[in-house]
Amino acid sequence: MSHYTVRLDRTIVAVREALPEDEVAEFNAAIESAHIDDLQKTFGYWFIIAVLNKAGRLEAFRSDRSLATGNGIPFDEAFPGYRERWEQERAQQAA
Repeated sequence: MSHYTVRLDRTIVAVREALPEDEVAEFNAAIESAHIDDLQKTFGYWFIIAVLNKAGRLEAFRSDRSLATGNGIPFDEAFPGYRERWEQERAQQAA
């Protein structure tokens, strides 16, 4: 599995520089209009967007494409019969 490593200063200037050009105005407006109680949450959201953009993963994130990598397999394939046993146990508990 590969991991993306992005180093980005946790400052307003660094986030502004890492954002796509077309989102800088929206970021500026969000930061300027944020209530002091919401400023950390607002900045955190935009920090994630900036990191994803700098890593080249923002488009995939926005399109809901899976960012998962590796050799994952479906749950039912990894644990055959588990779902049926679980449903039977739930039915017995409910009875």
